[in-house]
Amino acid sequence: MPESEEQRAGQAATATEDQITLYLHDPSPPVVTALLENRHITEEHVLVIAQRRNLPGRVLDRIFKNKRWTASYPVRMALARNPKTPLFSALSLARYLRLFDLADIARDHLLPVIYRRKIEAIVIEKIPSLALGVKKSLAKTATGEILLSLIQNGYPDVVSICLDNPHLVEAHLYKVISRSTSTPGTIRSIAQHRNWSSRYPIKFALVRNEHTPLSRSVHFLTDLKSRDLRELYRDPLLPPSVRPLIHRELMGRGEDPDTLAAEEQEHVFEIEEGDLDEIERDMHAYLEDREGTAPPPEPSGRTGQG
Repeated sequence: MPESEEQRAGQAATATEDQITLYLHDPSPPVVTALLENRHITEEHVLVIAQRRNLPGRVLDRIFKNKRWTASYPVRMALARNPKTPLFSALSLARYLRLFDLADIARDHLLPVIYRRKIEAIVIEKIPSLALGVKKSLAKTATGEILLSLIQNGYPDVVSICLDNPHLVEAHLYKVISRSTSTPGTIRSIAQHRNWSSRYPIKFALVRNEHTPLSRSVHFLTDLKSRDLRELYRDPLLPPSVRPLIHRELMGRGEDPDTLAAEEQEHVFEIEEGDLDEIERDMHAYLEDREGTAPPPEPSGRTGQG
């Protein structure tokens, strides 16, 4: 193969179908660009180029702008999954990808975060109109906001599958519990789940949710630290039915929550008028020592003679 980039580009542009494979992995973008203009290049060849992650976005964009290649689903998918594909081009292609392929892209941490978030938004748009069976299948592999949206959707069978999804993380579930839009059934499912209901932050969040069964709240309270119980007791958003339970739990630990709340209130200190006068006199003496010219100020709260 000629060593000159210009020579290789010329050869790539006119190569026969058998010779094209020699240039598919060429490190030079101009050579690959010339190859894309070759009339003998096939979909299989273009697919190899679309999957390359060491090419600049402008080369991949040449493929995107050729309708002959973007009509091919494998090429479209390869471009959408390539982190070097320009964002606009990748999103334009993503609109025409299958649901589970989109969910797969959203899980790919090699792709830019902003792109994955937009892919998640596309999938979330589709969730309300999906058949129940499709939601169940998606719940097994979904991640991030897609998973949260499926839980928020509130179908008991779907929620149950989501809670067993290995991609679900504590922070996501805490969000679900804290949202006022979460259904009572969803909260009950979390409160009864063998794994999640044993996590300390989840217990704390569930106690604050009005849809958590009282029998579960009683169980959670025994595991919470006293300082967290005191915080919950003072929380104005705490369900009224839970406050007496916290009171009873704290009393059982030898702490009176009402007395503790009074002791922990912020104290406001007031300065008496006489004290203020003394402070001003001291300040005046200090200024006199430094400058020797300042007249003595009138004591605070007194008026001068007319």
